[in-house]
Amino acid sequence: MDFINSPVALESLPKVDDALLQPIHPLYLKILRLEWLISSSILAIIAVTLIYTVDSLRHSYGWMIMAGVVLVLAGLYYYLQEKSFPFKQFAVRDKDVIYQKGWLIRTLTVCPFNRIQNCSVQTGPLERKHKLASLIIYTAGSGGADLRIPGLLQEEADGLRHFILEKIHKEADEQL
Repeated sequence: MDFINSPVALESLPKVDDALLQPIHPLYLKILRLEWLISSSILAIIAVTLIYTVDSLRHSYGWMIMAGVVLVLAGLYYYLQEKSFPFKQFAVRDKDVIYQKGWLIRTLTVCPFNRIQNCSVQTGPLERKHKLASLIIYTAGSGGADLRIPGLLQEEADGLRHFILEKIHKEADEQL
C-alpha cells in the first residue's frame, strides 16, 4: 500500500471571509455599558474606601494617583468596549457556525456542526430585562464552552439552539 498525501490548492478552499456575518443586537451594547457602569462604580467605591481608611493615602498624593488610575482604567475599559462592539458578528452556515470579535486583536472562530456536542441558551438578569440571550456551543474534546455568541434576541437564540441540535442529531443519525 502506497501512502498518498496530495497537496490541496489553497484557492480551491472555501473562504470564510465570504460568509455574510450578522452583527449582534444593538441592545447588547446597552448591557455592556451597564456592566461597565457597575464595574466602574465598584472600583470607585473600593478606591474611595481605601483613600478614607488608609492615612498614608489621605495625607499624601497617593489619593490623586489612585483616583487617576481608577479613571484611566474605567475610561480605557469603556473605550475598548465601544470600539470592539461593531466587530462582534456571527453567521450560521450549512456546515458551521462562525463568530468574530475583537477590534485590535480580531478572533474568528469557526465551529463545524460535526464537532458540536451540545448547545444551550444562557441569560443573565440584564440580558433577560432586554429580552436578549447568549448561545453557548460545546464541542467534542473540550472541558467547557468553545463558542459563546452574546447579544442575540431570546427568540433568535432559542431558534438557533433548536436548529443546531436538530442538525447535529440528524448528522449523528446519518453516521449510524
